[in-house]
Amino acid sequence: MTMYSKRGGAWRLVGSILLGLAVSGCSQEGPSVDPPGSSGGTSLSTNHEHETAEETCFICDAAKREPGRLWCTEHARYEDRCWDCQPQLEEPGRLYCEEHGLYEDECHLCRPAIGGGSEDKQGARLEKPSKAPPDLFCKEHQVPEAECGICQPQLSAELMPGDELKVRFESPEAAAKAGIEAVAALQATSQASTPAFCEVAYNENALARITPLAPGIVRKVLVDVGEDVVAGDVLVELHSAEVAGAKAELISAIVNLELNEVAHDRERLLAEKNISSDKEVQEAEAACKLAELTLGTARQRLLNFGLTGAEVARVEEDRDTAALLLVRAPFDGTLIARNAVVGELVQPGESVFSLADLSAMWVTLSIPADRAGMVRKGLEVEATFSGFPGRVIRGEITWVDTSIDERSRMLQARAVVDNADRRLSAGMFGDAKVLVADARSVVDIPVGAVQRFEDEPYVFVKLEDDLYSLRRVAMLDRPQTGTVAVVRGLRANEPVVATGAFTVMSEFLKSRLGAGCVDD
Repeated sequence: MTMYSKRGGAWRLVGSILLGLAVSGCSQEGPSVDPPGSSGGTSLSTNHEHETAEETCFICDAAKREPGRLWCTEHARYEDRCWDCQPQLEEPGRLYCEEHGLYEDECHLCRPAIGGGSEDKQGARLEKPSKAPPDLFCKEHQVPEAECGICQPQLSAELMPGDELKVRFESPEAAAKAGIEAVAALQATSQASTPAFCEVAYNENALARITPLAPGIVRKVLVDVGEDVVAGDVLVELHSAEVAGAKAELISAIVNLELNEVAHDRERLLAEKNISSDKEVQEAEAACKLAELTLGTARQRLLNFGLTGAEVARVEEDRDTAALLLVRAPFDGTLIARNAVVGELVQPGESVFSLADLSAMWVTLSIPADRAGMVRKGLEVEATFSGFPGRVIRGEITWVDTSIDERSRMLQARAVVDNADRRLSAGMFGDAKVLVADARSVVDIPVGAVQRFEDEPYVFVKLEDDLYSLRRVAMLDRPQTGTVAVVRGLRANEPVVATGAFTVMSEFLKSRLGAGCVDD
C-alpha cells in the first residue's frame, strides 16, 4: 500500500477523491476544486455536477465557504468534517455525505431546505449545525490545525503583527542540515526619523567681524589667527588722527567748562553786591550748561570710538591727545581669520580679525522635500561624520526655512550642536537624521532575519529544533547599523532565525505550490 503525507501526497489522491465524489445529485459537470495549498484556485477536477454550467458550490468556489472555517485542500472538504485528518471528531452513528464532505443532516446541497432550518423532503425536521469551532489538530505536523503554516498557508493573509503560523521540518536532522542558526532579539530604544544631509558652519550668533570704529593705520598686531582670546583683550593698535582730534576736543571742552564756571561764580558774587544784574548771572549760568553739554558730547565721541570709560578718564586727567586707538575682542572666542597688516590703513567696516565662539556650531540640514511636513523647530537632530566613526553629534533645530530650494529641491533647516571638545570644523559634510517622534522601546534583530512575503515583513522564531514560528512583525529600518528595530510582534530574548531564514521561508512556501513533507 502506498503511504503519503497530508500535503505531499495530495496529487495522488485525485483518483480517490474523484471516486468518492462519483455519487452526485446534479446534472452538469461543474468547476474544479482548489489544489493543495491554494486559497481558491481551480485545478483538481471532481465528478460533482450542477444543474447549470454557471452554478457553483462551496466545494468548487472558495468564496462560498464559511468565513473562518478551515478547509482541507487535500480531501476537498471542511477540515472539521475530514475524518482522514481529524478522525477524533467523527460522531459514530451520524450519517455522513461522502459526496460533499458534510453530515447528511447539514448537507444543504443534498437538502436545500436545511439552509433555513425547515423540513426535508421526508418531512423530518433538520436543525442547522452548531457554528462553534471544534478543536482541530494537525497530526502530520503536531500543531493545532489553525496554526499550521504548511497545511493552512492561506491564513498568512490574515496575520497581524504578533500573529503567527508554525512551520515544522521533516525532522530535527533536516533542520540542522539546512544550517539554520538563531540569535536572541535584543532590547533597545528607537525613534522614528527622517534622513538629511548636513554641513557644519560657524554659529553666526557667536561670530564677529572685528573692525575699528575710526580710520587709522595699523601700528601693532598683538595676536594671531587661531589664538583664544577673552573679552577686552587688545588685538590691534592703530594710529588714528581722528581719535587724536576727538581727544583734543575733549580737553578743550574741559578747559572751556572750567572758564565758564569761574565766570559764573564771579557774576554770582557781583550780583550779591548789587554790582551785576540778574541777566548777566543768567547768561553766565547758561554758558556753563552749554560747556557741560559740549564736554559730554566730546566724552561720548571717544566712547563711540571704542575707548573704555577708564581710558577716557585718563585722557581727561593726563590731558592726553595721543593718536592711539586700541581694537579689542568683544567676547571670549577664537580668532578664525586675520586681515590686519602693520602699516595698512583700515577704515570703519573693514575687518581686521574674525572671532568665533567654537563651543557651539551650526549644522545646516538639507531635507528631502517629501519629508518637509515632518520637520519643525525644537526637534532633536543626530549627525554623524566619516571623520568620527561611531560618534553621534546631537543638537536641536532652531530654524526651518519656509520654502524649498529651487535647485536642490531640498528643505533647509539649521540646528545648534555642542562642540565643547572643538572637534567639529566648519565645512565638514555628514549624514543626519531628524528625530520626528518620541523614543520608544523596540527589539533589535539582524537585517537578514527579516523575510518579505506578499510585501509584509516576517521573522522566524525557533520553538523546537524542527519547529519554527512564522511571525508577522512591524518594524523600523536601520540601514546604517545593519539591524532593524521591531516595534511590534517580537519580545526581547526570543530566538530569531538570523542565518537560514530564507530556507525556513522556502519550507513554508512549498505548501503554496502543492508540496509538503517528504513521502514515507
